[in-house]
Amino acid sequence: MIPLILISSFLLLAVLGRSFVQYKRNGDFGIRAASINASLIEILPGAIFVVTFCLAFGLILYGYLGRVPLLFVPSTPFQLLGSLIGACGIAVTLLSQIQMGDSWRIGVDQQETTALITHGIYAKSRNPIYFGILLFWIGVCITFPHMLLWACAFVCWICIEVIVRKIEEPYLKNVHGNDFLKYQSDTNRYIPKLSRFSVDA
Repeated sequence: MIPLILISSFLLLAVLGRSFVQYKRNGDFGIRAASINASLIEILPGAIFVVTFCLAFGLILYGYLGRVPLLFVPSTPFQLLGSLIGACGIAVTLLSQIQMGDSWRIGVDQQETTALITHGIYAKSRNPIYFGILLFWIGVCITFPHMLLWACAFVCWICIEVIVRKIEEPYLKNVHGNDFLKYQSDTNRYIPKLSRFSVDA
């Protein structure tokens, strides 16, 4: 039940809920799907990212119905640990979306210009939403130990790496130039920078 609550909460709050808030504020859902004429590097990572969440939701739902055998039954402490990590991931994702404000998007429109957000949690991490997603996946994988779910989490993170390094960062460099380069040099990619001894993560 816990993993189903986690993934349902993430999809309802961080995807559907945030898109609705964006629409109410701007008349725009904030979703930027890649053009059919775009390169594969722009199309595939985002598409596979979505597929991993769909597969994970279906797998967990079937598991809740008792149709998916787990590798082992997690003990209560593991369930609690996974719940805490997953809930923290959702909270970090939502906070990051709120602080991004009207600049929040799913996907990148190369012809669009959005503000460079560097305040709040973004002063510690350039991609706190993805850090929140990482925590979410860790929590779900702890509470639902199944190889296919772990594979979904791994593939999803590979997609995030490609999206960030090959799509989002080049876009931000092109739009914001030296401002982004300075921000990039001062701030970790994912893991929040807690001290001057932190390395780029």
